[in-house]
Amino acid sequence: MEKKLQNPTSNKNETPAPQGGKWPDETIIRYIIRAFLLLIVFAWALVNLDAVLCFLGKVLALFTPFLIGGAIAFLINVVLRPIECCWNKACRKAPAKLTRPVCLTASTVLILGILFAVVFMMLPSLRESGDEFIQNIPVYVEEIGRWWAGVVQFAAKYNIVLPEYVIDSDLLIEKVTALISDEKSGILTVTWGAATSVLSVFVDVLLGFVFALYLLAKKETVAAHLKKLIETVLPQKTAQRLLSIAALTNQTFTNFVSGQLTEAVIIGVLCFFGMLILGVPYAGAVSAFVAVTALMPIFGAWIGGGFGAFLILLAEPGKALWFILFLIVLQQVEGNLIYPKVVGKSVGLPGLLVLMAVTIGGEAFGILGMLFSVPVCAVLFSLYLEFMKKASTH
Repeated sequence: MEKKLQNPTSNKNETPAPQGGKWPDETIIRYIIRAFLLLIVFAWALVNLDAVLCFLGKVLALFTPFLIGGAIAFLINVVLRPIECCWNKACRKAPAKLTRPVCLTASTVLILGILFAVVFMMLPSLRESGDEFIQNIPVYVEEIGRWWAGVVQFAAKYNIVLPEYVIDSDLLIEKVTALISDEKSGILTVTWGAATSVLSVFVDVLLGFVFALYLLAKKETVAAHLKKLIETVLPQKTAQRLLSIAALTNQTFTNFVSGQLTEAVIIGVLCFFGMLILGVPYAGAVSAFVAVTALMPIFGAWIGGGFGAFLILLAEPGKALWFILFLIVLQQVEGNLIYPKVVGKSVGLPGLLVLMAVTIGGEAFGILGMLFSVPVCAVLFSLYLEFMKKASTH
């Protein structure tokens, strides 16, 4: 009897031996099979890398207008939302059906107007500056000749003989005119060709632009359908996680674009008034170009400033040096005060990571990499902070 009472107790403490159990488990077998198939596919893709890249390029080409349209819709939406808020406050009695068409039209016209204004401000200024430079060549040649004659006389006092150069101003004018205005390879021709190629690209993305307008006109409906599709196809936990990441990405990119636009306007205004105070020519055109290129983080304003310095150099070489010095001071103010306060806080990213993101993105993907590296890095940084917070609580 005692043995019978002790057996149940001992059975509770001892682990029962599996009877008829299978090992390995079916789930583990499925994972092994999937990993093996993925390994085979990956190895095949490496062996046939050219064919895979060609196929992916064709697929990407099919969806390029829609990807461009999505990017355009996102950019217009950054301007559309504040305009809609202002419209709702100012025109409360207006029919609700008018809000989206009126605000969408205003946002689109505003963005396109700014882009065309910058392009068509720079090209006439560049041509005018080139013509003025050609007309002033004899004056520049005479001044250089006087300066060199003074250097020769000064060196002669110390028994140093320097060669005397005679510059043919007519020949120099001919060469410079050919360099600037040549129909095949001149600077103005190349610049105009680049501008027309940009316009041809704009024509190519017309389909994407129409798609963007459709997305913005029905953005709430499209977002609701996409959310429902994700929740239907994916498991609930995975769907919620994907939607939260999408919301974080949207908010981060919106903050980044808003911050960059604000910074571009500030630096463009400061550049304009600084050039007016210094008496530097082409203040409007150069400031507008600097503001547009400032949309590219950290290095953008330097690119715009370099082109502006070249433009000023053709017209008044002496003023180009003052512009470069002013731009250096402006960049210090922008890098240490404006950018960290406006853009750094908007994306919540430390300055060191911003510099790393822009450098790595530019090296890997060029201008597009420099534009989008900061918000992408901000999203990854936010996900990292969220992961570390969860890990510390467990």
